[in-house]
Amino acid sequence: MEVVPSGNFLEEFTLFADRASKEKERFIIQRRNGRNLVLLSMDDFNDMQRRLYEAQKKEENTSER
Repeated sequence: MEVVPSGNFLEEFTLFADRASKEKERFIIQRRNGRNLVLLSMDDFNDMQRRLYEAQKKEENTSER
């Protein structure tokens, strides 16, 4: 995961957005106030959500036994 200063991110938003969506790269957007952000594609986000849901279901099924 590449760390990018927020100023660079704002200057090159399209470049980073294309890299995230087309090349599945993830970025940490580093802010001066320390409240950093993460940029990732919608596909990556949906995959993470699906995996989390599946892990929670598996845990629920295991604890019911």
